[in-house]
Amino acid sequence: MRFQKYQERDKRVGVEEKSYRQSRLCRVFGNPIAFAIVELLLENREMSPSQLARALSRSLSRISHTLAALRLAEVVRYDSDSKMWARYRLKHPREIRQVLRALSTFVDSASSSK
Repeated sequence: MRFQKYQERDKRVGVEEKSYRQSRLCRVFGNPIAFAIVELLLENREMSPSQLARALSRSLSRISHTLAALRLAEVVRYDSDSKMWARYRLKHPREIRQVLRALSTFVDSASSSK
């Protein structure tokens, strides 16, 4: 519902779909918890919400809300086993790794140009 509201507003402003999705990804990565979740999933391949909560010392509720935002941005996906345990993983790990590498390169070059 919330996504649809933003999408309708952005269509009025004239934002194209690709640009909208790119800006959505930037907004999600702007959340330090979301960024940390992505880094953990790159390292560990897949994790449950409770494992992420323990690793980041955050509440399960906060992790679940952040995972929902990451799902909406199509960064993560989840699978459930027969015991109904959710396991999250990156939807496009190679591409996400490239994005994080590009961000790191940008931060390094911006820091050295001061």
